[in-house]
Amino acid sequence: MNQGLVSNIVVAALEHFLSFLGDLITEQIYVGSCIQNGADVETLSNAGVTAVLNFQSGVEAENWGINSKSINESCQGFNILMINYPIREVDSFDMRNKLPLCVGLLLRLLKKNHRVYITCTTGFDRSPACVIAYLHWMTDTSLHVAYNYVTGLHSCKPDRPAIAWATWDLIAMAEQGKHEGPPTHAVTFVWNGQEGEEVYLVGDFTGNWKDPMKAVHKGGPRYEVEVRLSQGKYYYKFITNGQWRHSTASPTERDDSGNVNNLIVIGNTASVRPSIQQQKKASVSFLKLLDANIVKVIERPLTENERFMLAKAARCVAFSVCPIRLAPK
Repeated sequence: MNQGLVSNIVVAALEHFLSFLGDLITEQIYVGSCIQNGADVETLSNAGVTAVLNFQSGVEAENWGINSKSINESCQGFNILMINYPIREVDSFDMRNKLPLCVGLLLRLLKKNHRVYITCTTGFDRSPACVIAYLHWMTDTSLHVAYNYVTGLHSCKPDRPAIAWATWDLIAMAEQGKHEGPPTHAVTFVWNGQEGEEVYLVGDFTGNWKDPMKAVHKGGPRYEVEVRLSQGKYYYKFITNGQWRHSTASPTERDDSGNVNNLIVIGNTASVRPSIQQQKKASVSFLKLLDANIVKVIERPLTENERFMLAKAARCVAFSVCPIRLAPK
């Protein structure tokens, strides 16, 4: 182990000693850094904590020298329910994919009157993101207010775009992909051609193929058009020097008439119970999309219908999909 890593672990361990038990967000929710030993479990018990929701991976625990088996046994000794559901560190896609189930687990625990300690490794990203999403989805609090509330009480920097994208995922789940509301994503369509070309973008979203949008030359062979789109499936093509063409750098599909068009799916709903195989497939597809087009989530106030759909879908995940049957307290 290199000296820099050792120093970082020593500093983190000291901060952990000084700051554990973390921060009280609500009367039932604490957020903090990882549990490192039996003494930490005892501290949680003395604070009235009856359940732990842990997003730390086994590899991270090993790197920190944490004996997970010993901690689980300590939790059992103090009658604390331990739930481990790893989320990859600094991975927006994994966060977006797993956040609905994380919030579902938290809601189930709170409904059974548990006082919950939510942790990852540092308590800096994954655990506060879960709490923010819970407040946003389950208490009808705006993402902006929920984010500022949690970060104001607990020093952290959660992945805000991942929370916003997971929000649109849930709404898409309830609407079955037929979103009628305002745009949810900003898409930069990219054409790589020849310098000096006149390039236009045309598709389902340009007046039903009737109103081409002129691309901006960004230098060299790169041309871009930015469009705001609601969730859904869209066909599109590029017009270069009067010729209709599809990009070979983006996904394609034949339409009902047999024409080959480029295809983009906005708000492709993340699985709430992702398997390793699904994660790999989704990651490859996601990265392939980013090779050509750039998709960014839009954070904006939800419409009344979106708020209703969000609450409906979030509760559906919590009570219908959640794979863990929690024993009565």
